[in-house]
Amino acid sequence: MIIRQTAIISSIFLILTSSLAFSAEPSSYNYKKLQQLANNFVQKQVTQPDNGRVEVVVNSLDPRMAPKVCASEPSIGFARNSGLESYTTVEIQCTSGTQPWRTYVPVRIYQYQEVWSAAVPMSPGHLINEHDLRIAEVDINQVRANVFTDKTLLVGARVKRRISAGDAIEARDTCLVCEGESVTIVAQDKSLRITASGKALGDGLQGESVAVRNVRSNKSLEAVVTGLNEVTVNL
Repeated sequence: MIIRQTAIISSIFLILTSSLAFSAEPSSYNYKKLQQLANNFVQKQVTQPDNGRVEVVVNSLDPRMAPKVCASEPSIGFARNSGLESYTTVEIQCTSGTQPWRTYVPVRIYQYQEVWSAAVPMSPGHLINEHDLRIAEVDINQVRANVFTDKTLLVGARVKRRISAGDAIEARDTCLVCEGESVTIVAQDKSLRITASGKALGDGLQGESVAVRNVRSNKSLEAVVTGLNEVTVNL
């Protein structure tokens, strides 16, 4: 009985030591595996935009790169001065073993969102109607200014600069109230409505606050854009 117990204990010891030896076996990381590690890391960091999607594209590493060996899981993070920008860099580092290493993987992050764009070319002075607009998916990281997801903010607006067909319409491209142009100033409360002529001192879209000057009194005031060439002040 004692001999059998000893044999069983020896077998268990051999199994455990074999498992430990196997788990301690270094892992190899070729260029494809490094690219996949970088991709997985960035995918976990990004947030899907409303009515949009994110696409992560990892730049190819040199396929001639010799596989890298690490005795433990390598650490993964953004390289110094990098983050969730359009162009970023992921740092993969191994500090275990006799030959520690570090690899940098360039990554491109696209944030696509459906916004209103020009269905036809539009010139300065054109008043936008519904037929001028269409939904298009754009990389919002490449758009310099605010874009529109609400069509009601664009219909009736005046074009300030030329817009090519297919371009995402930016806030700087349009205005309902345009700087230097005449506007109607509406002052109102529940029972009274007074109008006056004014001049816009800035650009504004529906619901935005804009400075205007009363032509008669020459006084400036802040008012809310409520229509084409119209602003309203609540008394």
